[in-house]
Amino acid sequence: MQQLSRLFAPAWWRLGSTALLTVLLGACASMPHTPAPTPAPAAVTVAPAPVEISQAQKADRLLAEGKDLAAAKEYIQAAAASGADQQLDYLLKAAQASLDGNRTQVASLLSAEVLRLSQDPSQRAKALWIQAQAYQRDGQDKLASGALAELISISSVSPEQRATAMKELAEIYQRENHDLTALDFLVKRDALLSGAAKTENRRQIHSLLDAQSSAKLKNWQGRSGDPIVQEWLAFALIAREHVEPAARDAAFAAWLQAHPGHPDIHYGHTAAPPAGGAKGAICTLLPTTGRFADNTLAFTAGLQAAAQQVSGPAIHELSDSSDPALNATQYAAGVQAGCAAFVGPVLPQDINAVLGARHPQDPPILLLGDVASDPSKGIYDFDISLQVVARRVAEDAFRAGYRQAAVLYPLDAEGAAMQAAFLENWKRLGGNVAGVAHYRVGSGDTAGVVQEALGSAGGRGAFTFLVTSEKNPAAIITDIRAHSSSPILLAGIPTFTSEDSGGLSGSKIYALGMPWVFDPQMADGPAAQAVKQSLPQATAQQWRMAGLGVEAYGLLAKILGSTASAERESMQSMGLSERPMQHGKRNLRWVTWQKNGAMQVLPQLPRP
Repeated sequence: MQQLSRLFAPAWWRLGSTALLTVLLGACASMPHTPAPTPAPAAVTVAPAPVEISQAQKADRLLAEGKDLAAAKEYIQAAAASGADQQLDYLLKAAQASLDGNRTQVASLLSAEVLRLSQDPSQRAKALWIQAQAYQRDGQDKLASGALAELISISSVSPEQRATAMKELAEIYQRENHDLTALDFLVKRDALLSGAAKTENRRQIHSLLDAQSSAKLKNWQGRSGDPIVQEWLAFALIAREHVEPAARDAAFAAWLQAHPGHPDIHYGHTAAPPAGGAKGAICTLLPTTGRFADNTLAFTAGLQAAAQQVSGPAIHELSDSSDPALNATQYAAGVQAGCAAFVGPVLPQDINAVLGARHPQDPPILLLGDVASDPSKGIYDFDISLQVVARRVAEDAFRAGYRQAAVLYPLDAEGAAMQAAFLENWKRLGGNVAGVAHYRVGSGDTAGVVQEALGSAGGRGAFTFLVTSEKNPAAIITDIRAHSSSPILLAGIPTFTSEDSGGLSGSKIYALGMPWVFDPQMADGPAAQAVKQSLPQATAQQWRMAGLGVEAYGLLAKILGSTASAERESMQSMGLSERPMQHGKRNLRWVTWQKNGAMQVLPQLPRP
């Protein structure tokens, strides 16, 4: 608050520093920090106070008149006079007005307060955008790029806003001489654009490429994992080697022929239909290059292992790309080639592109990401993200009678996404939040953040939701136990197995995960043995993805109605007893650890 006081002290605010500090202190004091441990009463609609209405209207008028700083002051005062529901909206308006008035530090601090208090994706997106602009104006590009990266990780952000954020990220990385990273963002942005905006974006791509030497472009080819970026690099080199248009076009065509599945980024070339073997098969629309390659390899291994166990439809891998339009083309080609069903895509932009190319009579498709709207006939939603696990923790905990959660998550993209998914579902159900805090993996010093998250949590119905990112979270569990004896509910990346308790033995520690990982009947079963043969050095994440591939195959086999009684028995041994639904129900189980470290599978989460 002292920092805010100094920032607001100058005369241009036309308000004494003492009075303004009082307003800010009042706003902070009235904002929700630690909810009561008892269940919240039924919501009551409270009419805005006359003072709040007056100040908000005055702020709107001042803003319309171009008096940004005066408007910011009034919005802060309106926040101080408002209820909790309106405070964050007023603070966002104050932050934007401060930014428009070139008070970047004020804008940054106000937006940071919104980020601290809000889990609403729309509010967080607005606050992150304001923060990024403020940081850039102050020359803090690294902080700005962090805010923009978090912004584009929010699934509800519109394609237009995502494209704008990617453009700014490209500009930041160009200023920092990280031109390959800038190119990567421009190429990814290209898939979100059309018309004049796409033309301008491609002009920027060409300009960036033209500024590099041929030696650097060749070096980039070995460093980029994105196939479309690699194609841009190859075409840039071809254009330099073949000045004559006809020779250049022939070289482009030769490259595309040598790299089937790639779109013609310049002339909209249509990829050839998939090779033979697609007829009657389950066809995949999954990325086999870039950062998703290892996950796809493991997921496909699970699909193939399940197919071998039940002698069901074969697996046929379609050519893929990070380009949504190409995925849509490959899907249409797969339909023509006779694919019996499809698995994928995963990313929202690819899902939207494929669904846009789909017809009602097409074969069933099992999407591996969240579908924004209710899927129509033949479309099945099998979200493989860890956010599904986080949402299920909230549902099971509330159903079991828990009512107050303290949340701890690692400071990374996966951890942030999981805590956001948990909190969204937990609050929707009516649960209370004692506190939320993040920790740095490997720092070893978590006592402070644990105390921040737990706050005054306690009593019947309280628990800690711990998103783990390490195989052995014993250290942070020890810090939690120093403050609270309430149950700890775990979810995250680690492979919780019966052989390795990871220091988790103790009272009231429960984890939600996949039977494929910890159930000996499945973890040592025939499908698992087949996966181990194809992936002898599988990581914990790959092993999880292989299990999801097995489960996905089981759902598709049931959807296709191709399972005889013997095959159904084999599938049941792999944990695939669920009936297929429009929204695929992931097979998750609760486990705990006995004092000797032995794992115990539970029928459900115990009541508090």
